[in-house]
Amino acid sequence: MATPGTLAAVSLLVVGLAFTLVAVVGLFRLPDVYTRAHATSKSETLGALLALAAAAVAFGGATTTAKVAVLALFVLVTSPTAAHAIVRSADDQGIPPWTREHADRATDRETESDRAGSRGERQ
Repeated sequence: MATPGTLAAVSLLVVGLAFTLVAVVGLFRLPDVYTRAHATSKSETLGALLALAAAAVAFGGATTTAKVAVLALFVLVTSPTAAHAIVRSADDQGIPPWTREHADRATDRETESDRAGSRGERQ
């Protein structure tokens, strides 16, 4: 039978992995750097903190918990800072944020290229 500490560690790890999975899905599914950075920085930070909490619970001990707390503080400070730096760099480069107009224009272009392609096949 599993101890309560083991169950707590496994639960924290599973929830942390779920948040990390949300970050990965956001990275692949969202349209631009701004929304991707937002989704990944929030979810990944929470996922990493929960995984570190699982490590602290699993390994126990004052020294190990103190080391994990320092790592958690490092993640808590650096992850949002890195996301902010990436978004600021994208803004400095002039990368526009995605809007519905971008999607509508892309759809119009695809429709036009489909029409041109179908005309070319008939000839």
